Amino acid sequence: MPHLPFSTNSSPSSSPKSSPSPPSIVLSPSTGTSKQLYRSSDDAASAYRRRYAQYLAATFNMSLEAAMAEADSQLHMVPRRSSDVSEAEVLRES
Repeated sequence: MPHLPFSTNSSPSSSPKSSPSPPSIVLSPSTGTSKQLYRSSDDAASAYRRRYAQYLAATFNMSLEAAMAEADSQLHMVPRRSSDVSEAEVLRES
């Protein structure tokens, strides 16, 4: 049986005599990755679009190009035409 860091034996002789000090936690920044801050909302949107397309490609076993096209259509990246009726007018009519 492997050695476990805790004892399953409840005898008083196996318990520590003094209470251990709480563990200290040291936080240090990771060296492999850096948090990238986006300079504009367009940068953030394109990064999201790219990540979403990668997810679609991996999940549905499709090419990245097809996944990018699907992400564009789902995220409405295709330029929209303006409407003759505002949202407020539509809500007033209902």
